[in-house]
Amino acid sequence: MRKKAFTLAEVLITLGIIGVVVALVMPGLIQDWREKSYATAKDVFNRRLEEATRQMNVNEALTGYSTTEAFVNELKKYLKVLQVCPDPSGCFAATVTNSDGSEAVETKDLKNSSNLNEGKWGTKALGIGLINGYTAILSYNPECSIGDITAPGSQTTSCLSLVYDINGKAKPNKLGKDVYTLNADIFNSCSGIKIGKLCVSAEHEQYSPLDTCNGNTEYDSHGTNNVYCSNNNWAGAKKHCDDLGMRLPTRSELVSLKDSGLSDWFWSSEQYNEHYAWDVRLPDGYQGANAKHNTSRVRCVR
Repeated sequence: MRKKAFTLAEVLITLGIIGVVVALVMPGLIQDWREKSYATAKDVFNRRLEEATRQMNVNEALTGYSTTEAFVNELKKYLKVLQVCPDPSGCFAATVTNSDGSEAVETKDLKNSSNLNEGKWGTKALGIGLINGYTAILSYNPECSIGDITAPGSQTTSCLSLVYDINGKAKPNKLGKDVYTLNADIFNSCSGIKIGKLCVSAEHEQYSPLDTCNGNTEYDSHGTNNVYCSNNNWAGAKKHCDDLGMRLPTRSELVSLKDSGLSDWFWSSEQYNEHYAWDVRLPDGYQGANAKHNTSRVRCVR
């Protein structure tokens, strides 16, 4: 009796069809699984943070801190914080993009809490890494007040503003995907003037000179090679913008502001040499080199 069986060609064709179907279906299944895992991780983070702050409130340990650092030192007793980063970029991805990837913000520009909430709390943000792989940039409101110790977590977290990534530093680092915010709007809020893609401080900034002679090279790498290092207005302007969570604009960015109604000489972030830095005259966009001990107007940007 002759037995029926598949030929080798039929087997190979069948396997090929299965392979094609798998290739078509698997990316969608993987993406769906990833989206669900992100949503679950987000819910877990929110619950843990709310429970931690609620318990802190019950223990009267939620309010009364003047700095974010002081608050985080207490938070570590209620939440499994593995790492604390004075520079948030040490714990967080270097760049976060908005939901469609059309705009990006650098983590280093989020260290001032005014970039993490609509108010200006006056406290620097810190980066934190949790033991389960979550990372966050967090700032604390020293003036927050919670009167009812039975308040739910959604109220106790009003003392905080944060951006968190349930995927750690791994990509996609995209808002609404693996990055979420609480009491924060890191892309759309601008307390100054929105010009193109730049957020420009609304008023001329008041700044003080910085002594960069004694090894303080963070804002001027030339140190004592700069003959004006003891009265370095350019470095002082850079530090002032940095303290605001913003920065000095580049020359090209200043030139792009020539139709904004600004008029005067403005410091740029670019050096001419160890003694001079570029500034730009508005509205005509003329560029010159100004001694670092001299003064120029300052508009910070981000």
